[in-house]
Amino acid sequence: MCQTLLMHSFSTETPAASAELLARAFAATARMSLITDAQQNILHVGNSFTTITGYGADEVLGRNCRLLQGPGTDRAVVATISATLWAGDAFEGDILNYRKDGSPFWNGLKVTPLRGPADKITHYVSTQSDINTRRAFQDTLRFQALHDVVTDLPNRRYLEQHLARDRADLDAGVTAVGLININEFRRINDQVGLRGGDELLRALGRRLRNLAGDGVFLASLKGDEFAVVIDDLGSPRDSADIDDQLEVVLRRLHEAVERPFQVRGQSVSVSISMGVAFCPRDIDDTLNCFRDAEAALKTAQRYRHDRKRWWYVAPPVSETGTQAITIFTTPRATQAERNVQNQRFEDHRWRLFNGGLSMYMQPVIDLRTGDLSRVEALARLILVDGTVVGPDQFLPSLDDAGHDDLFRLGLDEALGCLARWDREGLSTRVSVNLSPSTLYDLNCTGWVKSALERHNINPNRLSLELLETESAKSAVQIVAINDLRKLGVGLALDDLGSGHATLKRLSDLPFDSIKLDRGLFASLNNRPLETLSMLATLTQMGRDFKVDVVAEGLEDARLAEAAVILGVPLGQGYFLARPMPASSIPDWATAHKFPLSAGKVTTALGALAYHWKFLRWESPHPLPLSACPLTDFMQRHTPHTSRATALHVQQHEPFNEPSTDGQQLQEWLIDLVQDHITAAV
Repeated sequence: MCQTLLMHSFSTETPAASAELLARAFAATARMSLITDAQQNILHVGNSFTTITGYGADEVLGRNCRLLQGPGTDRAVVATISATLWAGDAFEGDILNYRKDGSPFWNGLKVTPLRGPADKITHYVSTQSDINTRRAFQDTLRFQALHDVVTDLPNRRYLEQHLARDRADLDAGVTAVGLININEFRRINDQVGLRGGDELLRALGRRLRNLAGDGVFLASLKGDEFAVVIDDLGSPRDSADIDDQLEVVLRRLHEAVERPFQVRGQSVSVSISMGVAFCPRDIDDTLNCFRDAEAALKTAQRYRHDRKRWWYVAPPVSETGTQAITIFTTPRATQAERNVQNQRFEDHRWRLFNGGLSMYMQPVIDLRTGDLSRVEALARLILVDGTVVGPDQFLPSLDDAGHDDLFRLGLDEALGCLARWDREGLSTRVSVNLSPSTLYDLNCTGWVKSALERHNINPNRLSLELLETESAKSAVQIVAINDLRKLGVGLALDDLGSGHATLKRLSDLPFDSIKLDRGLFASLNNRPLETLSMLATLTQMGRDFKVDVVAEGLEDARLAEAAVILGVPLGQGYFLARPMPASSIPDWATAHKFPLSAGKVTTALGALAYHWKFLRWESPHPLPLSACPLTDFMQRHTPHTSRATALHVQQHEPFNEPSTDGQQLQEWLIDLVQDHITAAV
């Protein structure tokens, strides 16, 4: 039908009328569509063409459609397309193309010839689908296969893979496996319900992950049981050093339960038990490690009401059969200590709502231009003596009503800052955190509307970041979210990447921006390639959903540079700007200079990201060798005659098959990333 209409338009309408009709029709299509003449010069493009490729219509009209091809485009596929079209047939298949910024993407391409009255080909209609999405979806499925449904932590399968890699690393030091169990979890489920129990597991998982630190692998096994793998504790010959390192990690992990959790309006205190076992170096079967850890866990649980430590260690045995390591104990907090802690929470809560709240502002940077995009308002508690207290110290003491009051006060102060900055000549946007529990209050939208009117701020300058998005599921909350969007404020999904639940939220609710979880970078030191893959996949997902993407946690130059190279639009983190008092923002904005240079690679992680983004799609580096950002980097980090330099040169020669040289260069860059991390430590 489409072809008949087009043929009719070309044969019966004036050229101007035909062009107008086609422009309207194809601009409206969702797929990346274009029309060429018989010589394949572009006559019309759809809006989605611009969205996907980055080329505007004025940049491509009259040019040959081959402009999307690049060094990685398979010449055999190009020849097949040409032969098929010259024979008068339609072509359908996949081809590697390039965006305006040089980044590659796979197209699902269909080209159909159009014939005039004399059966002569007059035009070609092309529809192209960015099938990077399909690959991203496959990556997501792999993520889900290796992660727990409730907590989004690695599951048992991922844990076993991790341990297998440890066993294969002959140079690694001692590895300990720990199993953590929540004491009396059934009682907690009875108290807060099954959904509340799931919320508690997620919250505990987040705390453990944030406290674990480098060299610690955390997994969620069954229900209320977590696993911890502590790698490279040291040489088996130095048991005292192993004792010290292990005790530091276990003390740190216990901090996760040293303050109560707020679950469905209730304060829930949690205690845990842990069994620890050491993995022998001379076996491949990791089941023995699990069995020893499980036995140690049962011992720890058996004496949980009468003990001075929260963990028990199964003593490792040396090659001679004697006990090799002794572990010190960690005393439990006394009731007096818990009373002091609870009183501190009460003092913080009173101070927060009696003049102690201050909204610090952290800039969010447009990584494409280096300019200020917006600021995020972050609640801080200022004590009487001037001490600044972070939210982790006072949020646990708040119930739902407290979260509501905090939101209203923080929103009012944040919008007041915008109005004040407007008078000082600085115009920007602000985002404010919103707890899902606040959405239950029917006055929520009214609070936001009143605050906007009070400070005379346009709604589109405010964005609300919905925390713990997976818990915003009720009809009341969803109505509130839709009402806020109708009001005109932005809505951000916080911590995307923490699992499939938030992906469903992204498709169900009207978000216009997403924030990538800083936890994505937790495994950067051990698995930089997997980290880059996840970052690129979620960035692509944001592009597909047509929402802004913000990468949080860009704390150093290497992360920020990798984000820029992988096309992340917006970034936030200490490397770019720290949270600061609101009064400091105008001066900061005046003095701000983007710390990275476009087209320049300065870090090993940036170099790896640059090479990987082409290698993943089996594409050579597109720029001439002399202009390639890696050339200067390689000259500064390796001799001109080195094997790595030769491997880099190979990436500038066209190839259509998976490149062994490219894989070798990638491995060299991974080693360089890890060497730089070690040197920094």
